[in-house]
Amino acid sequence: MKNNSILTYFVLFVLTSCSTLKPESFKRSGATLDPIKFFDGHTHSTGVLEARSGKPTEHITTKTTGVYDNRVLRIEQDLFYPDNGKQKHRTFELKLIDVHHLEGTGSDITGIAKGELYGNYFAWRYRLKIADKGIVRHVNIAQHMYLMPDGKTLIIRSVVRKFGIVVKEITEQFHKDT
Repeated sequence: MKNNSILTYFVLFVLTSCSTLKPESFKRSGATLDPIKFFDGHTHSTGVLEARSGKPTEHITTKTTGVYDNRVLRIEQDLFYPDNGKQKHRTFELKLIDVHHLEGTGSDITGIAKGELYGNYFAWRYRLKIADKGIVRHVNIAQHMYLMPDGKTLIIRSVVRKFGIVVKEITEQFHKDT
């Protein structure tokens, strides 16, 4: 019994001492990410969707066009799922609130997406509407974006949660077209 108590306290100590990723810790990183500048113009991506177990379930590619006007970036994005032939179109609008904060809306976003920006790192969270057999459902998305030193490559890691449980993860590599 004594060993179980010690083990329990040790596990609790480890879990409570793990800190979450803080955007401010990236303020001195090499490249500086400006999502407005990065997505203004044309970008494309390739990525993989993973089930909760980590098993890859499907691939995704995107083509994105952004236009910055009147302090708002409007993004048109076409998503392609080559494994099953499905396609989808999304629109987003991003606005820089201050040097470290962005807000956004989108065709399938409920409410306002809010994000923090420091150095080469941008993180934001939003609630996404998904259609499943005609019934509208929502999931929560947390995206972590990392600009690579070349300034033209952006790695995005998305975690999709339903009722607080991770149901899917997506890793994409975006490239700025010149």
